[in-house]
Amino acid sequence: MKILITGGTGFVGRHVVEDLEREYHIIVPTRRVSKAQLSSGVEFIPFSKELGSVVKQIKPDVIINCLGILKEEKGETFEKVHVEYVKKLLQGAKEIGLKRFIHISALGADINSKSRYAKTKAEGEQIIKNSGIDYIILRPSIILGKGQKLFEDLKKFSKLTPVIFAPEGNVQPVHVLDVVDTIRKGIEDEKFKNIIIELCGNRIVSYKELFEFALSYIGKKRIVIQMPSSFFWFMLPVFRFFPEPPVTEDQLYLLEKDNVCSGNFPTQKNILGKVRNPFRI
Repeated sequence: MKILITGGTGFVGRHVVEDLEREYHIIVPTRRVSKAQLSSGVEFIPFSKELGSVVKQIKPDVIINCLGILKEEKGETFEKVHVEYVKKLLQGAKEIGLKRFIHISALGADINSKSRYAKTKAEGEQIIKNSGIDYIILRPSIILGKGQKLFEDLKKFSKLTPVIFAPEGNVQPVHVLDVVDTIRKGIEDEKFKNIIIELCGNRIVSYKELFEFALSYIGKKRIVIQMPSSFFWFMLPVFRFFPEPPVTEDQLYLLEKDNVCSGNFPTQKNILGKVRNPFRI
């Protein structure tokens, strides 16, 4: 079976590739083919914004779309990555009669959200559902595992300050291997199709608790203080001067709602029969 994995060099994509490369012919578009880690089971090709043409050329049996951004930069907007790239992938998919489209969306995807991240994630989902192609849409909470950017961000900030500020709110992290196993199940079990699956762990924690765990994981001792959203809105003009702002306006809109499973959709426990502890990495 030939599988095209877009976003295959990102945090989640790398785990997916590593899991599938021994059994399937994996093709991964990347902007840095020369720097991609070579593997006998993976074919790296140059990334092209004309993803529809890429699909028609490769003719994969399955597409796993891991493309997504949390912040806009270098001309990559939420609309381009979460909507336009999905459209192009599906245009190519229709022409080749693709068997299945597996898509990583986000918990809290909402067409009416003030957050453009959440809004464009919902727009991408709608395009997939209307495509006529068998699909599986995954909506994960924050994903924990080796390579999670949160660890690197806190490592940088911990060098600058003895105090880390955490926003109010709750989150229900999911282990990256639960995401990977759900994707594998979607490839191998044909009865799972045209479905939205929410991916959450078995614990709801505050962002303060999440940051404390992450700091412990990277071996840094820092004080974590929970602050109301008003504090971050007040600091937003200052954050804009940072090379890498700790939080953006769009992310503050996201924080207005807890990032936890709604109970309205099946979860990985329904699909896999188990839930890993996301805090055991």
